[in-house]
Amino acid sequence: MADDCLYVLWEYGKIVLIVLIYVDDIAVAGKGIPGIVLFKQNLLKDFKIIDLGEMKLILGIQVTQD
Repeated sequence: MADDCLYVLWEYGKIVLIVLIYVDDIAVAGKGIPGIVLFKQNLLKDFKIIDLGEMKLILGIQVTQD
């Protein structure tokens, strides 16, 4: 049995936010910046986090964005 590490927030049948958690890293993706910012603000209420900016590498895989 594996632990869940991918979480998806759906609104009105559409994906709004995707959160990937691996050990002590979190990758967040969303259709719009406001949703991502709100998610990070809520995390900051309970956890000390460091925002490393746009993802460039995760689990040894190079990430490109367009």
